[in-house]
Amino acid sequence: MCSSDLAEPTGNAERGKNLFMNIGCQACHGRTAQGVGGARKLAPKPIPLAAGIAYVRNPKGQMFAYSPKILSDGDLADIWAYLRTIPENPAPDSTILKNW
Repeated sequence: MCSSDLAEPTGNAERGKNLFMNIGCQACHGRTAQGVGGARKLAPKPIPLAAGIAYVRNPKGQMFAYSPKILSDGDLADIWAYLRTIPENPAPDSTILKNW
């Protein structure tokens, strides 16, 4: 499902969010993919889809591999589409905390 480097891959962000929350990604990466307890931050600017698929298939560190039988390339494209919808965290000076 990977596209050429010139074209944006497509995916279903809503389906990707459902997969992210239910397959276990959020357990380590957090509900907004910001990284938890040493797990890599995935959003809001995920690595290119092809690199993400390669990593998920053959990860380094504590993450275990997801075979295409568990997460297809299409599933990963949907998760990638979801990650692209997650906005940046607000700058600290734009929050209520700046007035404390």
